[in-house]
Amino acid sequence: MNEKLLICDDTASLGRFIASRFINMGITSECCRGNLSVIQESLRNGRYKGILLFASRPDDKLLSFISDAKSMGISVFAGLYISLSGVQKSFLEAGAALCFNMPCSVSKLCRTVMLRLDKPDALLPAIEVFLEENSFPRQLSGFCYLAKACELCMLSPDRLWGGMGGIYQEVALHFSASSSVVERSLRTLGEKVSLSGALSRMTEHRLSQKPTNTELICAVCDAVSRL
Repeated sequence: MNEKLLICDDTASLGRFIASRFINMGITSECCRGNLSVIQESLRNGRYKGILLFASRPDDKLLSFISDAKSMGISVFAGLYISLSGVQKSFLEAGAALCFNMPCSVSKLCRTVMLRLDKPDALLPAIEVFLEENSFPRQLSGFCYLAKACELCMLSPDRLWGGMGGIYQEVALHFSASSSVVERSLRTLGEKVSLSGALSRMTEHRLSQKPTNTELICAVCDAVSRL
């Protein structure tokens, strides 16, 4: 049975919208009401990799449920409507994989959860969404090459230690292209995003000149990992 993400929210329309975004990113998702008994019943009827829920206080029953879910190997992601550090600490100590403050944009929420679901096959679409949201032009072939290169390097950072040749080859093999095409396409993309200011904005103005391909990949990996 496929492992899924359970989205728990009393606003059915929002829950379905979040679920659809995750599905578009490659994560099979379902939604249910945020009532604890409903969540527990849903867990009995399906196999879940993670649970996304929203709360305003550290209720003892909810914290106990989070602890039980962790013991079952299920990651719990908690959106908190109160920003007190003590509340967040209670959820984390109970076993929540991640707490984030609400309100939070759906795009940021989906990226943040996806990158912590420990699903390598979900990393590539998350990077692509991130690049699009940061105004990297998808119509350029370098867009997909960059996303794939970043996925490879995030899953195995030691790839960068051996130089770019190996990365070009792996990306080229994935897209049935040549290493030279990948290298040129990345350079073209780097020039475009530096001229448009997209690279400068993404790196908070730390990198504004035309980057080398290594600098471009490292900048994206760093930005995605800090989400």
